[in-house]
Amino acid sequence: MVLPATPVAHVCGVVLPARPRLILDLRRVPVRPGTSGEPLTSLGSRPTAGGRSEGQAVLRDVVTAVGLTKRYRGSERPAVDDVSFEIAEGETVGLLGPNGAGKTTLIKMICGVTTPTSGEIRVFDADPVRQPVLAKSGIGAMHQTGPFDMMLPALDNLRIAARFRGLRWRDVRPWALEVADFLGLTGAMQRLVFQMSGGQRQRLQLVRALLTIPQLLILDEPSAGLDVAGRRQVERFVTWLREEHGVTVLWTSHHIDELERNSQRVLVIDRGKVLRFAKPRELVEEFGSTHLLVTVEDPGSGGLVATWAESAGLRAKAEDDEVRIDDANARDVLPELSRYCQDHAIAITGVSTAVDSLEEVFLRMTGNEG
Repeated sequence: MVLPATPVAHVCGVVLPARPRLILDLRRVPVRPGTSGEPLTSLGSRPTAGGRSEGQAVLRDVVTAVGLTKRYRGSERPAVDDVSFEIAEGETVGLLGPNGAGKTTLIKMICGVTTPTSGEIRVFDADPVRQPVLAKSGIGAMHQTGPFDMMLPALDNLRIAARFRGLRWRDVRPWALEVADFLGLTGAMQRLVFQMSGGQRQRLQLVRALLTIPQLLILDEPSAGLDVAGRRQVERFVTWLREEHGVTVLWTSHHIDELERNSQRVLVIDRGKVLRFAKPRELVEEFGSTHLLVTVEDPGSGGLVATWAESAGLRAKAEDDEVRIDDANARDVLPELSRYCQDHAIAITGVSTAVDSLEEVFLRMTGNEG
């Protein structure tokens, strides 16, 4: 197939979910130079919500790492230590780890900015360092901070970014403005960047990363500085990119609920090592626990219930009128608890069970549980 040298388009008239008034005219959606105008998979094999194709049993791997290690001079331990994983086409993967876990170094190696000390990283089956054009032509990256010219308007910054990437501004401008409109930036595009709020600059970074539709979109803290509405806006747009264009997404976020909602799989990394790479549900099932939530009529008696639970070898915490008993099986605990409460005239107004969230599982896996 002959690949176009300039942005092209292939279909039109798609309505973006969750914002009915906005119709993204895909005749104006540019693709990366050096890639085809077709979606990453044919219509018969469009990625499903599980990150796997309906028309194919297995999709190609967009990113493959084998024994990947990065050691900085003078450091006591590697920033990334013998990491191996694969990210499939059309998949959304959350990269989760505490500060200093090696997330940024890993992203830099995927983008070809940092050379591995040992091991191998392949992006689109190319080495990002030795074959940068092949590896990087399909990547769109949004970093935590970007090289904006603070004394230029937002629109001029996008024009400069397009030129640096070898794109014709007149080809990408309509699409960039539509993305900016969806992200609520229309009124700020003529504003000098230093006059924009932190949240606006963060959304402008996403527009810049999406001057074309990438095959691999890397998002480093895309929701930093955004309010809840802004976070959900970004989530909806990224989901649309994956579902309509088969874009593979790798993102990091300190909002773990964000990763839990949107990631098909989560790569948990700590001290440079991969702890687990699995679906959020699988992580919760493997590392999570069930809690018993007991509500008492008198908040002052919650401490007594917690003390009883601890004497029975259980972890418990009382807060106002609710007592949380960890790792508790209701069938085993409730009979004894009921007898204790009757003997001590404690009125129970409610009992329910809950399971750990991904955030609680993550804290347990990394040893940061409170």
